[in-house]
Amino acid sequence: MSDCIEWTGARTGAGYGSRHVGGRRVATHRLAWIEAYGPIPDGLCVLHRCDNRPCMNVDHLFLGTRLDNMRDMVAKGRLPRRVGALSSTARLTQAQVDAIRELYAAGGISKSDIGRQFGISNSHAGRVISGRCWPITTNP
Repeated sequence: MSDCIEWTGARTGAGYGSRHVGGRRVATHRLAWIEAYGPIPDGLCVLHRCDNRPCMNVDHLFLGTRLDNMRDMVAKGRLPRRVGALSSTARLTQAQVDAIRELYAAGGISKSDIGRQFGISNSHAGRVISGRCWPITTNP
């Protein structure tokens, strides 16, 4: 693959090249696509093969849906699953998770009761207990 051609002007917070065109902010890789190939069909995105956000090299660009973009991100390892305290939507602390697991392991309390006590659903309590949404750590 040829080298990236990086936009050296303004960039978005996410790192994409950006220009104002007709009073609107437009990503420069999209502008490069339009200049080379014409309008972008409705429902499609301009994706990067190189994963270099400011790149405008049309040889590095291809069209795809949002689902294609997500699949490409996952396939290239760019969409890590954030679990536990790393998740931006975490509602529990590690101490609460440890307490939930200890309560459940001791027996006599249901996931529903745990959910009520900690302000989470019983299904979420089950995911916490099993380690599906909070990693199970072992203490040395």
